[in-house]
Amino acid sequence: MSDDTLAGCHCCEGQQPREPIYNAPGLPALAWRVDTQPGFHQRMLTGLPLWHPGEPDPGAPRPLAALGTREADDATVALVDAAACMADVLSFYQERIANEGFLRTATERRSVLELARAVGYELRPGVAAGVHLVFTVEDAPGAPGVCTIAAGTPIQSVPPQDKLPQVFETSGELLARAEWNALRPRLTRPADMALLDVASDSRRLVLLLPQGSMPPGTGGLHPGLASGDLYRLDPGLPVDATVDALEVARVYLGTDANTIQAGDLLLFVGKNGAALRQLVLRATEVEDEKALQRVRIGLEPLPDPVAPAAPPRLQWHVPVGVLSFGNFAQAQLESVSFTSGNIANTISGHAWQESELQAMVTIQGWSGLQLVQAVTASLHPPATPVAPEAGAFSFGARLGFFGNNAPQWNSLPASNTKGSAAYYPTDWDSTSPSVWTDSQGAALTPQHAYLERPVPGLVPGSWVVLDSPAVKASTYALYDAREAARADYGLSGRAMALRMAGSDGKPLPAPPAEAFKFRDTTAHVASRRQPLVDLPIEAPVAAGTVRVELSTMVLGLARGKPLAFVGPRSDIPGVDAAEIAVLDDVVHANGRSTLVLKGKNGLQFSYVREGLRIHANVVAATHGESVQEVLGNGNAAQAFQQFTLRRPPTTHLSAASAAGAQSTLALRVNGLLWSERPSLYGAGPDEHVFATRIDNEARMSLLFGDGRQGARLPTGQMNLRASYRTGLGRDGEVAADTLTMPRAMPLGLRGVTNPLPAGGAQDPEKLEDARRNAPLTLLAFERVVSLPDYQDYARAFPGIGKARADLVSVGGALRVLVSVLGATGGAPDGEVLGNLRKAIADQSDPSQQFELAAAALRYFRCSASLVIDPQYEADTVLADGRARLLQAYGFDARDLAQPVTAAAVQALLHQVPGVVAVELQVLQPYGEDPAGDGAQQVLPAFGARRDAGSMQPAELLLINPAAVQLLEAKP
Repeated sequence: MSDDTLAGCHCCEGQQPREPIYNAPGLPALAWRVDTQPGFHQRMLTGLPLWHPGEPDPGAPRPLAALGTREADDATVALVDAAACMADVLSFYQERIANEGFLRTATERRSVLELARAVGYELRPGVAAGVHLVFTVEDAPGAPGVCTIAAGTPIQSVPPQDKLPQVFETSGELLARAEWNALRPRLTRPADMALLDVASDSRRLVLLLPQGSMPPGTGGLHPGLASGDLYRLDPGLPVDATVDALEVARVYLGTDANTIQAGDLLLFVGKNGAALRQLVLRATEVEDEKALQRVRIGLEPLPDPVAPAAPPRLQWHVPVGVLSFGNFAQAQLESVSFTSGNIANTISGHAWQESELQAMVTIQGWSGLQLVQAVTASLHPPATPVAPEAGAFSFGARLGFFGNNAPQWNSLPASNTKGSAAYYPTDWDSTSPSVWTDSQGAALTPQHAYLERPVPGLVPGSWVVLDSPAVKASTYALYDAREAARADYGLSGRAMALRMAGSDGKPLPAPPAEAFKFRDTTAHVASRRQPLVDLPIEAPVAAGTVRVELSTMVLGLARGKPLAFVGPRSDIPGVDAAEIAVLDDVVHANGRSTLVLKGKNGLQFSYVREGLRIHANVVAATHGESVQEVLGNGNAAQAFQQFTLRRPPTTHLSAASAAGAQSTLALRVNGLLWSERPSLYGAGPDEHVFATRIDNEARMSLLFGDGRQGARLPTGQMNLRASYRTGLGRDGEVAADTLTMPRAMPLGLRGVTNPLPAGGAQDPEKLEDARRNAPLTLLAFERVVSLPDYQDYARAFPGIGKARADLVSVGGALRVLVSVLGATGGAPDGEVLGNLRKAIADQSDPSQQFELAAAALRYFRCSASLVIDPQYEADTVLADGRARLLQAYGFDARDLAQPVTAAAVQALLHQVPGVVAVELQVLQPYGEDPAGDGAQQVLPAFGARRDAGSMQPAELLLINPAAVQLLEAKP
């Protein structure tokens, strides 16, 4: 057989030894095949010459001993090849069956489902998305103004391209009102302004506020002032005995002030008893806000020419006061007539909680609508007369004094300046007479000064302000003004003679002492009172706010009602935000309502006050469309009857239970409601119960009893009727403002939308998740005791994608902080988080305090240069490397508090086919200050901890897809 010319039958080579079958622990797949086709083929060919029929006998004849051919076209060899192929197929499926029998190695979801069911674990069916809907009620004249939204009202989404519309249904009934469409926070406050002497020579324009309404440390705040120390611009307004005063540098005047220009002077006059105080300020900016029917004017003090100093820093924005209600009023049993005086004294003058005010309205038999109208009218009472000399004043004319344009004294003819007959012997350029004298220094009488030209409309009692670069501005009251002829300073013409008045209203006996020079003094005359309008509250509705004061009174808002806050963010211009807050209480005081939000954290975002809208016609809704279905006939003669629902998947909603979800299925047999339970085991023979199973195609089957474990179905024609909802998973996580199509339009409804995207959904449990979660039922037996129990319980809860439990020391006591993330990668839905909190509380030790928090997402950036084998296309290799990085460091593959190392990144890139070498250039946190340049060896991700006095949740470190850069490097 060693002759090379002979056919190589290999029959003398003997049988090759087989590799022993050994499976180490923890392998992702089992090696179970006894052999493959080549091995089977070789062994059978080797055994052909040795084969004999019957019992083994060394001396027995071997009929195939003479078969020496091994050619593939031989019939015997072909038959052996076919048998080897059959054995290969059988052994392949034998190995597959062996792998499907173990949880770690199973690759079919059906296998994992049945294995988990063997230990009492059902694969999570998934959870439907939830959202809050905002309804708008028609408020046009003649509309009812009220609309009832029934529970289960379907709303359909407007789908994006290549997507299907999704149906949501309201979770409860909503009584919507037109006045709740869009509540607004309080936007203005009364312009109760006064003058305050902060020093002997310093005066400020201040806004008067209730004592204690401003937080300590507010800039320009003067707390605890007695009203006797203030000179109010409107003495007719009521004021407390002690107030706070806030310096301001902006006023809002009526629409008549639109003639004021930047650089004009404004006079503010305050009064206290008979005493007056004046303050002159200059307008720095003027903006006519026509839409709001007001003129905004910025102010600055005039510089002091004697002692120039930096003007004081004034408060440009009026902040929101700290709301303080004091004692709450109680409903009165005795009759109170519905009059404006009683409304002001009984309702507006006290602080009321919503429940007490509603009781008051009911007892008195008042109309809630009329009460709101009366209180709203009291917020804008008719204007009351004020002292004629007090208020804010602008000036209609600005001009110089007679002689300011006179020629130089030296330019006059000598006959006018020298000799005994000279008209002007005194040089007015060197002596610079004041406006109170003539050119030769003689006091003017009886008039005090002459303006350079006549000014019509000057009336006694009006104000005059004199301004000069060399003298501090002064204010005078005008006693008399008349047109007169004047000849002086080598000039002659018509002028305006002014006579000033003293504080008693009588003419001054002597000219004022201020040395206003005739050439550089400007007179501001023809004063006009400008009404002060309410000051806008420009401070934002800040993040963390718990109390939000509304612009009007609103009745009927119940505790626990969800509210939607929608508007532009104040911290990020151009970005809108929305959030849902729960109402804890409503307080009515001073003619307005204040919303008290539930929880200590308040609002999540900071909103521009003027753009914020608070929607109170809000109701929760969940994904899924209602289905009414007749399942079939009951048969009492048949045990364990089974029916399958026709429209999968059956909607499951998040619930505070060990399962974390509850089905929407309701089954009635002969009109009676039967109860669903996990298993028929333990059910009594007469109990109307059924068990449900969900197969691998998401079809739900209903299994009924046999008369020993659960009652049998009664016999009847079409007597099984099921109502359920269909639809769940991530398809229901629709974008914001897409749920806008109600399937039915109730009377009075204008529209509907969702200000926030739907969230909290989870698809049916994936293979890897089921592989990890199935043993948890055996580890904790649905009890939360140890630290891993908290983590395992939270991780297996529907709607939760990541979870980690850490012990954190708070005040010397250890507290469990469970950091979680939703199934879609963001913060968990509020309802899911609340259900998880309640479920853990029900299953854990009450003495062990725990908290739930959304884990913090952090990102890193990566840049590397790859040396690529020339046989491979560079673009394909780079794309493959990028895809592997995104997969390995994406949400699904990462754990909380898992660090990233440079070695792991390089090893991953080295596994890409075609990569010869890797140079990692950048590995740094994204959006943070890096600890060093280039590639850091380790990027840490921290677990829950106490930092800066507060508990911080665990971190999830992910790669930023926009910060991955792979380049080809030439070797």
